[in-house]
This record gives sequence, C-alpha cells and structure tokens, in this order.
Amino acid sequence: MSVVKPQYGPTLPALVARLPRFWRAAVIVLGAVLVAGAIVVALRSRSEENAVIVRGPATFNLVYPRGLQRTSPPDALLALRRERPSGLFLDSYVVRPLTLPAYRGAVGGLLPVYATGYLKTLRRRYASARLELEGRTRINNAIGYQVVLRAKRGPRTLYVRHLLLVPEAPDGVRQGVVIEIEATPASGAPNAIGAGNAGPLKTALRSFRFGTSRTGGEQ
Repeated sequence: MSVVKPQYGPTLPALVARLPRFWRAAVIVLGAVLVAGAIVVALRSRSEENAVIVRGPATFNLVYPRGLQRTSPPDALLALRRERPSGLFLDSYVVRPLTLPAYRGAVGGLLPVYATGYLKTLRRRYASARLELEGRTRINNAIGYQVVLRAKRGPRTLYVRHLLLVPEAPDGVRQGVVIEIEATPASGAPNAIGAGNAGPLKTALRSFRFGTSRTGGEQ
C-alpha cells in the first residue's frame, strides 16, 4: 500500500512501471549512474580535506581543504594561508594560544572586558583600523567573543576578524585560543563581518572544535 496520498499523484516507481521494458531498464541504469556519481563526488571532496589535531593546554581539531597551505609564523599553533599563483595574498587563518586572567563567575562576563584591552593591541597592529563589530560568538563546543575590523595593508583593504574562544566548560576556564582571520576583497569575502564565512576558510572555521572528537565536546 502506497504511503503517498492520492492527491499527490503516482509515485516514481509507479510511473516507471508504466514504461516499456526498454525505457524501464534505461531509467534504472540512469539512476544507478547518478547514485554512483554522487558517491564519487562525496568521496573525492572528503579526500581533498585535511583533518588536524593540535594538542596543548587547549587541545583542538579542525578540517581544512587543500586550497589552504600550512605556514609557520611565530607563536602560532596552526596557520593556514591562501594565495593566487602569482603570490597575491587572499586570506589566512591563524590559531594562537589564549590565557585569560584569573576571574570569578562566568567567562561570558570577563570576555567583553578582556576584549577592550585586546582591541587596543589590534589598533596598534593594523593601520587605519576601524571597528566593524564586536560581540559574543560560538563555534560548535567553543564559546567566546569576536572583534571585527576593517584595516589597510599598504594600498589594499584588509578585513580582520579575531575570535577569542574557550571550551564550553565549567566557570573558571582560562586556557583557550584566538583564531585570527585576515581576508582581502580578492578572497571573495564581501566585507569584514563576512571574513571566514566563504571559500576555504569557511570549512576551517566551522569545523573548529575543542578536544579530539569531531562530534562534540572535549576528550
């Protein structure tokens, strides 16, 4: 008995059954080809991604596509960069350690205060920095605060987005990371707020998790 209501018409198997034998076979073969193609695409996309685990006071893991190249800037736990073949910088993703001062209560109350001082260091680091956005943020099992700037690097516009993250854990946690995202309009980022939300950086950012598990909390 069909679970499709009569008003929605016949099901696909019912329609195929009405076709001549030759066309039924052709439809079945076509369906098998489409399913096989989808499987190949899924496997290929998965093979083009790199999974990484970085162990430390705040262990984390993420996945990034091969369009990003690993680099080794000072003090970085993980660094990814994308350039055009000509060497033109497009965007980057750098994870650095974060140690918060001792505090009482929820970390959500500390981070806006901590970010005030952090923002001052960013203004010294980036020329003509203009604050675009700041506020609470969350990525999977990480909670934190983000600061978003529009700046200049030479003649080029630079979008800067820093996310101060700690594990979603009992109050008092002090060890976390800062994800530093830099992007240019040439990367495809529409604006500073959109930095990291498109292209290869999107995978690296949205897949970030504290711990070693790809499915949830810390391990």
